[in-house]
Amino acid sequence: MAQMGYIGPMIGQHHQFHHYHPGKSKFGEDRYFKITKTIYENLNDHLSNHDYLAGDYSIADIATFPWIARHNIHDIGLHHYPHLCTWYELISQRPAVVKGYDLFQKGNKIPPIRS
Repeated sequence: MAQMGYIGPMIGQHHQFHHYHPGKSKFGEDRYFKITKTIYENLNDHLSNHDYLAGDYSIADIATFPWIARHNIHDIGLHHYPHLCTWYELISQRPAVVKGYDLFQKGNKIPPIRS
């Protein structure tokens, strides 16, 4: 439920203000950048003691992964969050995730972690 009630909506707002409509609202850009950074921090902290978000691999990971997979447009630096990076790499290597990321067979690849 965290993904539907917090992670998705807040990172979605960050996408709107920071990536799709930059310069339209400094307040919106700053607010949702900070919230997205906090989400990264919270996930990283949780994943310091867990391999997955809710015990075993589950819908929590499946629903959250697509938001983190857009890390390249968040401008936060996924590489600063080592436990979140480990989780991201673990999920990225699952055959069904790789296949799903390129569902329409257009050559889409899961974005690598940049430093």
